[in-house]
Amino acid sequence: MATILVVEDDDLIRNYIARLLKIEGHTTIQAENGVKAMLRLRESVPDAVISDVNMPEMDGFTLLETIRSDRSMAALPVMLLTALDDRASMRRGMSGGADDYLGKPFTRDELMDALGGLLKKKQRVEDVVQSTLQEREDELRSAFDSSLSGDSGPRSAVRPPEGATVDSTIDATVLSMVVRNFTLISERLNASEIEELLSAFLGRAVLPLLQHGGMHLKLIGDTAVTVFEHADQPARGARRGVAAALAIAAVGQDFRRWIDERFADRGLPEFGVCVAVHAGKVDLYRVGTEERPELLASGTTVDDTLRLEAQARRLGSKVSASRATSSLAGFGLRAGLSTVITLQGDPAGDAYEILGLDGAGADLSIDRDALAKRLEEAQLSVQSNAQLAARAAKGALQAKLQALKSLSFAPGEAPLTLKGYRLQRKIGEGGMTKVYLAAREDDGVPVVLKVLEAAGEDAASYLARFVQEYTLLSQVDHPNIIRIFNQGFTDEVAYIAMEYFERGDLRAEMNLGRLGNARAIVVAVQVARALATAHARGVIHRDLKPENFMVCGDGSIALADFGIAKAKDAQGASVAMEKTRVGDVVGTPYYLSPEQALGKEVSPRSDLYSFGIMMFEMFAGRRPFMSNSLEQLLSMQLHADVPPLPADCAVMQPMINKLCAKDPEKRYASADELLKQLERYLPRTPAAS
Repeated sequence: MATILVVEDDDLIRNYIARLLKIEGHTTIQAENGVKAMLRLRESVPDAVISDVNMPEMDGFTLLETIRSDRSMAALPVMLLTALDDRASMRRGMSGGADDYLGKPFTRDELMDALGGLLKKKQRVEDVVQSTLQEREDELRSAFDSSLSGDSGPRSAVRPPEGATVDSTIDATVLSMVVRNFTLISERLNASEIEELLSAFLGRAVLPLLQHGGMHLKLIGDTAVTVFEHADQPARGARRGVAAALAIAAVGQDFRRWIDERFADRGLPEFGVCVAVHAGKVDLYRVGTEERPELLASGTTVDDTLRLEAQARRLGSKVSASRATSSLAGFGLRAGLSTVITLQGDPAGDAYEILGLDGAGADLSIDRDALAKRLEEAQLSVQSNAQLAARAAKGALQAKLQALKSLSFAPGEAPLTLKGYRLQRKIGEGGMTKVYLAAREDDGVPVVLKVLEAAGEDAASYLARFVQEYTLLSQVDHPNIIRIFNQGFTDEVAYIAMEYFERGDLRAEMNLGRLGNARAIVVAVQVARALATAHARGVIHRDLKPENFMVCGDGSIALADFGIAKAKDAQGASVAMEKTRVGDVVGTPYYLSPEQALGKEVSPRSDLYSFGIMMFEMFAGRRPFMSNSLEQLLSMQLHADVPPLPADCAVMQPMINKLCAKDPEKRYASADELLKQLERYLPRTPAAS
């Protein structure tokens, strides 16, 4: 059933219509005139409007005009009520955009038949719009899927829907703009954040496009395409296109500050834009619906512009122009590097990096009222496009990661590629996490892809911890801390591409027996260096143990697995993406600090305690506290003294005792303080460097 706004100044007629509609199961909203009707429409948009023509304050014709001028309500079905003999009003209403009219007096059947036709027409329009939106989302998902597979080629051509006809063919300069690294950025944000970022940027970017006379704007996710008609002034159209491209590049540069403020410490790749302009013949297709007709620019010139933009993106150029555009633009065009590009319309054309445009580049003579209206319409398109792009980006990543489920790595099976990493085999799994060995396609360097598929009530918490591991590590660049190459997440699945360690973890080395004093000192120094760097960035690991230190090819170690790490903000307050409740025990019991065992607030000194337990094990070849009972083990962490080390390494006892003090205030103040003492014991060999 539908919601109908009934607008009528005659109380009897208005109430009569409302009763008839209610009997049929419809919901009604009532207004005495057009002014009050607009107030109701601003609150919520109904399924249809039935309005009288002759009313005080705002009549039905003015109400109809106001509705049709508002893009958010332009397709709202409107039926006008007129006298049976008022043919002039009927013609005026229909020419003003009324969907139907009903003559007074009318019967119940006449009202319901007319309303039924109105609602069916509305449904047909909605079906067309929904189908178009779904096609756009599918196209975007396909584009993002190609990008996730490492394809940096041109985006899909701007094709008109089946059955669309050419309205006209014009000479024009086409501009294509794309956000650099958008797929990488979207992997590291949730859907609402993607929508927010894309809306904020494109909302700024469309302004210079429209100010310079851009027409027939088409938004395709992170890409915008528009044309600058030449008419009888080709140079002016080309110069406007180049000037708009330079203006967008400047908007992209300024937008980095917004990114830095909104998504600080999220490890996002550098934001930027790439813009290309090319001139030639453009076909304008009539698309959209009868209520919202549009013209879509398509054809060879548009395809070539997208191809030019893809090449400029690979070369790192901000603004590129084809030879055809440069020739038309004429004087004042400041060009940088040039390259040869193969275009359909110009098989061996030159493309130039554009650095600036002198002279009358910004020859703007756009009517302000027209510009304001077009900008309002563009902003609605920006919002709709951002929503589609966010769903498509996350949907493409979700599908790619879910494909791992059915991957058997059998001979002849097509390899799965994710962001330039070709998966080779599964090397481990545990709980909800699976670990794969992959290789970078460009140089064959092995990497590890760690994939988490969360399920159940705590899925969000698990994903948050997983994503947090990358967020924290992205802030740290140190030889003794694992390197993260890439990361992405959806609502259900996340992945991290990280450094691969063929020699495994430190536990494997320790299982072979005591490390030896010299090796233990070298490892301890590297652990202290890693902790000093992490703590300086406000990162507390909270789960130090030999399994979380990987052995590099040269024998050095790298701290890994920050999945339950916690960061400190500038005021020293704990910041973690997962919510740790008071009393929760987080970490591995054998290496747990007393404050962690009690569920109290952690600090860098908590990591130092765990490091002390680990140091004892490295020198003694066994853990200081052992028990088959978790309760007893935690009690030992809270109360027991560290046992004595073997005689050959007893010199380390005071250092370990201080690290393992039950009172955090009695431990070393920092990893840097500890490091100064440890470095005194480094063996005078190349291994200590």
